[in-house]
Amino acid sequence: MTSSQFDAVRSDARHLRILAGAGTGKTRVLTHRIAYQINAVRIEPEHSLCLAFTNKAATEIKRRMESMGEASLVDAGTFHSIAYRQVKARWKDLGVRDEPDLISNRASYLSRILPKSFDNAERNFILAEINWATARRILVDDYISEAENAGRVDIFPFASVAEYFRKYSESKRKGNFIDFDDIIQLAIKFLAEDANYAEARHWKYRDLFVDEFQDVNPLQFALLQAWLGSRSSLTVVGDPCQAIYSWNGADSRFLNDFEKYFPDSQTIVLKDNFRSSPEILALSSSILPSMDRLNPKMQSGRLPTIRAELDEYEEARSVANMVKELSVGNTLLGDQAVLVRTHAQIPPIIEAFKERDIKFRVPSDSESGAELNGDDEVQILTLHAAKGLEWKIVHLCGVEDGFHPIAHANTELALGEERRLFFVGLTRAEEELHISWARNRSLGSRRSRKPSTYIKELSNLLDPNPLRFGTDTKVLSQRIREFLRSRNATSQQNAPTNSEESFVEELDLIRRSIAKSNDSKPEMVLSDEAIAALVDLKPKSSEDLGKIPQISSVVIDRFGEQIIKIFS
Repeated sequence: MTSSQFDAVRSDARHLRILAGAGTGKTRVLTHRIAYQINAVRIEPEHSLCLAFTNKAATEIKRRMESMGEASLVDAGTFHSIAYRQVKARWKDLGVRDEPDLISNRASYLSRILPKSFDNAERNFILAEINWATARRILVDDYISEAENAGRVDIFPFASVAEYFRKYSESKRKGNFIDFDDIIQLAIKFLAEDANYAEARHWKYRDLFVDEFQDVNPLQFALLQAWLGSRSSLTVVGDPCQAIYSWNGADSRFLNDFEKYFPDSQTIVLKDNFRSSPEILALSSSILPSMDRLNPKMQSGRLPTIRAELDEYEEARSVANMVKELSVGNTLLGDQAVLVRTHAQIPPIIEAFKERDIKFRVPSDSESGAELNGDDEVQILTLHAAKGLEWKIVHLCGVEDGFHPIAHANTELALGEERRLFFVGLTRAEEELHISWARNRSLGSRRSRKPSTYIKELSNLLDPNPLRFGTDTKVLSQRIREFLRSRNATSQQNAPTNSEESFVEELDLIRRSIAKSNDSKPEMVLSDEAIAALVDLKPKSSEDLGKIPQISSVVIDRFGEQIIKIFS
């Protein structure tokens, strides 16, 4: 255990915020803190509660504490499950006989209200907006103005969403139904209207611990405040760099501004990463320039790779081939995952895996943290579903403009969340990270794609796989720059035809010619890095050119043959 982890475990602060970066052992610190505080007779297990955001996470916390003595007696659950137990007990105390029925699946219940003519996109959008509104405690009458003020994307008119939001609320009331967010509202109401009852609840759970605090929403935070009494203690663990659920109502300000809500609080920062290789960590950290750098503690490994494929089917086949190739020795299929931004990117990957008899599983987003139940199979899942998980090898697919960041992210806040989501995807990898994108993809209609801006930003930290350069690309790129400066200074243009310098000169002449005819800069047509890759690969076909991500498909289509002739 590091000194920072040790400090977090032993701190006697009544209100403690632990900022735990990716792979810094937050769950280990949280459970050990609970056990230590019990052993130090600062808290009592039967009066302690640990809150998580998924049943899987709560179960994992309980599993870890089973071997920690009296910590095994600490209650753990989600906000909703603990609140439901509280509400049901309160109903019993009040003698309520006609208890409302629980809507366990809001989407299914809402589908009865929506017109059958609505497609899945419209249904999912209305559901997402109702989820967002209730999580932020927004009333039906205020939804339209709040959605507009928040810059929500109106895929479906806000007025229509408000109409079905109202019908949903009225249907629940008339049928005597409640959903999970209603449970939290009821729990808050019961605590607010009876001081004696609230005091009893504060005694029941006097010391609270919250995991993944960056994901808390206003409704949950209001319940947390209602659960805290004058003698309560609170420990929260979270990472601002993994705040990726504001679209669903989460508000990371409760973590970021913790001292505002709890002025006497202490903050401890965990920066030692025990998950990813230094190479993967360097790449991940670079996507969030303002974040505090994490310290790598794992051994050095291979550079993350990048490759461009012709289309989504070629990309899927290349991923399937790589998965099979890497499943050797101690590396099992279950040690690998394929991550995508949206569900629409998954079908070609499934098809390719079936063709090659690769066992796979596609967990839903709601199964975040799902286990493989002992089966050796690759998981194919979205970045949101991957949060909280880790694998030896991660294949991050479809990293194209329009997916990373997602096309509808058009505000500074939305773009910031997209970066954090990409960061989450990168930091799922322990030993190897393989990034790919498709030059063409069918989404409704077939269209050409461009690499994500993230790839462009991180290209100097990526290894263009499957190319195996004899010379480091950054070193070769520097040599190219030096050669070009030298050539321009001395006007020497008769280098030997078989030399590296000759290839560089001819490529430079081509990019200058293309740039002149397109009123552009030579470096924008072919970068020094692209020339370095060309010199080492010595491409003999358009397929070879397609393996170099720094060369655009337009250049390949229009000038590919001219470039290939240089090396023939």
